[in-house]
Amino acid sequence: PSRVQIQAYLAIAKSENLTNGIDFGTIAVLPVSQANATGNYNSLFSDMTEYNITVSTDSNTAVDFCIRTNGPLSTPGGAEIALDDYTWQNSTLNSAFEPKKFGKSISGTFQPDTIGVNPGESNHYRFWLNVSAAQEPGFYNNTIFFQAVPTLSPCS
Repeated sequence: PSRVQIQAYLAIAKSENLTNGIDFGTIAVLPVSQANATGNYNSLFSDMTEYNITVSTDSNTAVDFCIRTNGPLSTPGGAEIALDDYTWQNSTLNSAFEPKKFGKSISGTFQPDTIGVNPGESNHYRFWLNVSAAQEPGFYNNTIFFQAVPTLSPCS
């Protein structure tokens, strides 16, 4: 008998905007509802998002994506913007209308998002932030993690 097992291989690449980070800029007037991340809509390219992850054509499997955060946006002094106030949406389509507006709250555990993104295709993201009138001033940071796994495999 002859046998072979082919392992799944996948490679992904983040867009430059996503590599540089999800930036909401300076919010000067509070409260604000659904403040756009700066790369959500690029008016030069039909309002498409600039936050993308592409599955390399070298991959030999379709990919499922997952997303999570390390915690709320927070300042060094401990002020926080709640996870429920940080929302995201994703789609394999990228237009003025896709990904759709005002998605799901970010979570501290991996959430599955897009299933079955083929080699050469991209997953596109948009992000929004709600900030209350009483939010303490400061520089807020957190980290967003993306994971790609072979289709129908669990994120960890």
